[in-house]
Amino acid sequence: MADWGIVAARFLQFGPALILFGMPSFFLYGVAPERPRSKRGLKYVVAATGILSFAGAVWWVLAETAMIFSDPGQFTPDAVWTVLTGTGFGRAAFLRIILIAVAIVVPFVARSSRRVWVVQSLIGATIVASFAWTGHGVKDEGVAGFVHLVGDIVHLLAAAIWMGALLALAALLLTSIRERTGAREVLRGLEAFSSIGVAVVALLLLSGVINSWFLVGPSHIGQLLTSPYGLLLDAKLALFAGMLALAAANRYRFTPQLSAALPGAGSQEISLSVLRRSIVWETALALLVLAIVSLMGTLEPPA
Repeated sequence: MADWGIVAARFLQFGPALILFGMPSFFLYGVAPERPRSKRGLKYVVAATGILSFAGAVWWVLAETAMIFSDPGQFTPDAVWTVLTGTGFGRAAFLRIILIAVAIVVPFVARSSRRVWVVQSLIGATIVASFAWTGHGVKDEGVAGFVHLVGDIVHLLAAAIWMGALLALAALLLTSIRERTGAREVLRGLEAFSSIGVAVVALLLLSGVINSWFLVGPSHIGQLLTSPYGLLLDAKLALFAGMLALAAANRYRFTPQLSAALPGAGSQEISLSVLRRSIVWETALALLVLAIVSLMGTLEPPA
């Protein structure tokens, strides 16, 4: 049975941590990071997501400590320190907590917007990759363990790029209501993400197949319809398919419509409204995927 405290802690830190990498990356390749509005507003978004992720990381460590030291009298600061320094999970979590704290501060001390996003992207990538050392992939050894770990890291980073772009695009779409030039910036962002979107999806699919090979395996495919882990994986794949459908509609239908509508203010608003709804739905599906992944991490996979 799942420990819902740990599930909630995983979700609280996991989603914001993906944004700590994905959003700064988007503002390096998607829009001009030197724009004043981007510099002023997004550092607060990064700080807010960092605080949420920091709270989730601390909560996860405390929940794991409480599970290991089940006697209330044993749940002491020394017990927490033992978990942080004496276990592989604890060391990865400790590093993550430190890096998240740094990520919260960086936007307020770095002067150049581009420098902020470069540093944040590097820190965020390390934070996201650290989740691979607290997942199922660390149970394998040798070459298999290395392949599984690399698959986990690639899957996490690709998911972060997608999630961060969604949030950044949602922010651009919301502000486009107030700015005359907002539609053009939205279009630039959509076209920039579309240029790497195919590669992101390909990496997600390839790394997902690798991870499923280790966690489910050919001999346990039947359990995809019977085990709790398998049913959650089915739900995750269905939600992922929904995200792909919306992403395809954004790229091949809604983005060209916005491009064609730029000369007219009225048609711009209609196209932006359609895009806003699509991005909101895609983001909602992504959050559901993160919730499922947070739960799957507490269950034993078939293999």
